[in-house]
Amino acid sequence: MTSSNTNTAGGSVTPSSQERRVYAHLNQLIEPNDYVATALLELMSTQELLRLIQREDFYPSALKLPVDGILGFHPSGDSAQDLKVALTRWRKRLPLSNPVGALDAAARVGGGLLIPTDAAWPRQLADLNLGRPLCLWWRSANPQLLEGQELASNVSIVGSRDASDYGDQVTFDLGRTLALSGYTVVSGGAYGIDASAHRAALSVEDWQYPGPPTITVMAGGIDRLYPSGNSHLLNQIIARGVLISEVPPGTTSARFRFLNRNRLIAALSRLVIISEARHRSGALNTASHAVELGRDVAAVPGSVFAPNSAGCHRLIAEGSAALLASPQDALGLLGQHRQTESPSSKAQPRLTDNLSKDEGMVYDTMSFAKGMLVDEISARSGVPLIKTLRAINRLESLDMAATDGLTWKLVRQN
Repeated sequence: MTSSNTNTAGGSVTPSSQERRVYAHLNQLIEPNDYVATALLELMSTQELLRLIQREDFYPSALKLPVDGILGFHPSGDSAQDLKVALTRWRKRLPLSNPVGALDAAARVGGGLLIPTDAAWPRQLADLNLGRPLCLWWRSANPQLLEGQELASNVSIVGSRDASDYGDQVTFDLGRTLALSGYTVVSGGAYGIDASAHRAALSVEDWQYPGPPTITVMAGGIDRLYPSGNSHLLNQIIARGVLISEVPPGTTSARFRFLNRNRLIAALSRLVIISEARHRSGALNTASHAVELGRDVAAVPGSVFAPNSAGCHRLIAEGSAALLASPQDALGLLGQHRQTESPSSKAQPRLTDNLSKDEGMVYDTMSFAKGMLVDEISARSGVPLIKTLRAINRLESLDMAATDGLTWKLVRQN
């Protein structure tokens, strides 16, 4: 399947090959999580942004004020968020960019490029606001799985790379139980907890759900399976699940890219589980993004003598994460108490199946653990305030939401 002229996963929207090349070109010029670029794309098309970058002797001073307005502050002239500094940064990469080569490299490994106009684009990534990705490179033996994943069906499991036997066992039990219940397990493909989570999802052989059993979010290019020691596992994920990255093929993994990648893991999923983490683990960065996005976060406790559980205990003590003592606790946080077997997806109705679009968006925004003001629910979901109120009242009538008189949160179903 070539990414340059075929719609990913067979959706109804088919961007032109030229549009896909423009995204690939910009992706090679602009590092992910660049707020200035996203601000500009709220003012112009991708083609216009590319033309602006290519005019190396031109600085559009009239754009500075609206860009600063979208950013919400006025950066100094030497700030990375200053428009002129950003344009200079991107223009330095022009001689190095080869969009056709990147698209061909993805096609050679059986992958492609997913852009926001594709039917399979994960809409929940819009919650990242100015930090949302420009595009996503993918690899999968079954591209149809790209269309099947959705926020309510995704659960992220992350943690220490130097996992203990306890951490591996807990993670595998969690991941397998969630996968048996039809949830897609999202992680980063690293050693330790990530690998255990992916293996657990892949252990469910009779997968009959529309989404993939597991998604790996890479920090480097999709043609560079990293870490190399997990190449066999990553190839299994490509064969049965989905591997994605927001950086172009050929890109090497680097510390800042791992940190950038973590926000995608958090944004893709309804629930983020930290099954084992040291006091300064990178998994805590993922948890932080999840909290900011209003996602539910849970952490598995361990021995008070185990350094690998110190980060989990910290999250629980701070109130940032619910205490997760069993896979059933995870299903409870998701509002699902499913049987631990894998019948067809048609036989597994979801609580949200009979909700309208607005009601579903409000439901996905709300939390089981933390009460939220109606204004906050409206802002996070993007649903107008009056429609948010109607949606909340509908959820309450279905015993899916409750209020303390000021804030609202979801109610677990027995």
